[in-house]
Amino acid sequence: MLHVMVTTLEELISIQKKLIDYAEQKKTVLIERKVNELNKLVHEETKIVKQLNDLENERQQLVESLLQKHPSQSFSQFVEQLPDESVKNTLQSQLETLQQLMVELQAKNKINERLLTDSMSFVQHMIEQVTKSKQQHFNYQSPLGQQKSQTSSQGFFDTKA
Repeated sequence: MLHVMVTTLEELISIQKKLIDYAEQKKTVLIERKVNELNKLVHEETKIVKQLNDLENERQQLVESLLQKHPSQSFSQFVEQLPDESVKNTLQSQLETLQQLMVELQAKNKINERLLTDSMSFVQHMIEQVTKSKQQHFNYQSPLGQQKSQTSSQGFFDTKA
């Protein structure tokens, strides 16, 4: 049972490393503003996240089955009491590695989120600038042009007549 846990944690670590790699690729793609590549990365990342969820569910079931005999302990406490030093050290090392990888992934995702927010703000700003320039009146207009625009704004029927 413990060997299955070791294998599951190894797979979780491997998937976390893949997600970190994807996060780094997304950062580059966001900076270079390559939308098609970003879509491909997000699609691939979605598949990996599904694998991660499946493995996490498996890990939770393993932990629950291991802790049935010791319901008041956490998994870390359970690992501390293992008699086999090699399995104990392996599990502790894997748990630490997994925590470090999760922290690293969160940091990269925050950077990517910030880049994405900045890109969206830039696009919104550009849209506003384009739409303003069409609506904005220029400094000089012909007085005849103003009269025409005033009469045309009154509509089809002249209410003063």
